[in-house]
Amino acid sequence: MSIPTTLPRAPMDPALAGFLAQAAAQGNPPLESLPPEIGRQIYRDLAAGLGLPPPAVTTEDRHIPGPGGPLKLRIYHPDAVGELPALFYVHGGGYVIGDLETHDAVCRTLCHDVGAVVVAVDYRLAPEHPFPAAVDDVICVLQWLATHARAMRVDPSRVAVAGDSAGAQLATVACLRTAGTIMPPRALGLIYPVAQHHSEPSASMAENGEGKFLTLGVMQWFIDSYLGDRDELKRHPDFALLSAPTLANLPPTWVATMGHDPLRDEGHALAQRIEQSGVATEHRHYPSAIHACIHFTAVSPVGAEVVADLAGWLRGRLS
Repeated sequence: MSIPTTLPRAPMDPALAGFLAQAAAQGNPPLESLPPEIGRQIYRDLAAGLGLPPPAVTTEDRHIPGPGGPLKLRIYHPDAVGELPALFYVHGGGYVIGDLETHDAVCRTLCHDVGAVVVAVDYRLAPEHPFPAAVDDVICVLQWLATHARAMRVDPSRVAVAGDSAGAQLATVACLRTAGTIMPPRALGLIYPVAQHHSEPSASMAENGEGKFLTLGVMQWFIDSYLGDRDELKRHPDFALLSAPTLANLPPTWVATMGHDPLRDEGHALAQRIEQSGVATEHRHYPSAIHACIHFTAVSPVGAEVVADLAGWLRGRLS
């Protein structure tokens, strides 16, 4: 089915709107005005305090050699036997503030609901480690997973990759950069992906750039931290996905966009571009949702719906 050229509109989910109004009334300083480490702790606290308890799964933390030193992985194991599928999940956070803890509940839920071994990575963050450190780390882990799948009781022909926001962008780049060098992933899942920031502001940025959790100021802080003052990097294919020479080497792809998200239009454009490249593409739009809603499952069920829809699609692709 072809991806529609226009997206349905709906008012913001009332519970999310109330949450945002309450947050605004607290008068906290803008995230971009704080040191990165403070922003990271705020993100951890939000993810821990606003989500429903995730399913119980077994986890192990380990380190592997990375391009800039040891990389910490967290591996989630479902209650299943035999050779299993795997999902490499890349966390979001604008390349600056996410980590294994902010996305632990998301990974536990996907592990349980997909019935797959989930591998997550603490890739290097900006501004301490600017572009391309995160790209290099994520590519390294995807290559490592392809090489070590059998040792982990994973079927190397049933590996998927997914991520949210900046993590969705990094997951896409990793699939593109490793095409032809490893067994191709079976599927790619993208939740509100970063896709382009050098063109004229989109309608969704104008509509949703203030007061809806992800603001224009925070996005600019993320990009400045990640790319520095090198304007040419804003068009680099390892950052600007809509400027990539080709997307035809991607696996079948699922893209989720949120109606009240500044990134809505670039995610929609990315889904269209992937489909136009000949890749089987499914686009799911959640018109009442905001960016980062997958963490706010105790506030509103819409974030849990997004993760459940991704899990269902992955189960089908990895069966």
